[in-house]
Amino acid sequence: MQKLISKFNNKQATIAIIGLGYVGLPLLLRYLSLGYKVIGIDIDPKKVEALNRSESYIKHIDCSAIKQADKSQFEVTTDFAKV
Repeated sequence: MQKLISKFNNKQATIAIIGLGYVGLPLLLRYLSLGYKVIGIDIDPKKVEALNRSESYIKHIDCSAIKQADKSQFEVTTDFAKV
């Protein structure tokens, strides 16, 4: 347990967000802003493709938030095996 807590405290943990809709996408962006590596997973390939193009498919999330995210810190995929 201490090892896990240490990974979160040191920002070495990788967080997986399953479902990149109205809850998942803001969570992904928030954890990125806090300095964590994040894997976003969704069954909709259109969402994954949009995010990989730095585009938002949610009206209240501006594309600039996605463009500003450090691409080396997150991955979006339809592949559940990445978890």
